[in-house]
Amino acid sequence: MASTSPPPPGNDSAVPPPDARRAVEALWQALSRDAAQAPPPTERDIRRLARAFGLHGDHCVVGLIAEDKGQLIRESAHVLTCLMRIWAARDLSAGAVWTELDRRTQVGELLVMLNNTQRRRAGRPAGRSLDRPWKIQSTKLP
Repeated sequence: MASTSPPPPGNDSAVPPPDARRAVEALWQALSRDAAQAPPPTERDIRRLARAFGLHGDHCVVGLIAEDKGQLIRESAHVLTCLMRIWAARDLSAGAVWTELDRRTQVGELLVMLNNTQRRRAGRPAGRSLDRPWKIQSTKLP
């Protein structure tokens, strides 16, 4: 699948990319301000947001499969924008989402730490250790 879009900016560009935190916070502030000033969204508005989110998510996957970095970058930005519009429409706090992501990261790091303890002591048979019933069998984040 050929793309006529311009290539994404490389790492060698003279202008450094914006800080991700500032970019996301600025986007969230603008979207939440617009949502606060607008009338409450109708179900039709919510369906449109959901449809746009799904459409841009699909295009993101197409860009990934086609190895089209430009499309992947553009559609990823659309996905994030649509997702934040959905949050704003449902009066969700972006902070609550970031807190949940942080919680999952901390739990994942704890699971990795627990899994990286001494595997076997000398003279003990391989297999499930009886002195560690808390041993986590998965490294997937909850």
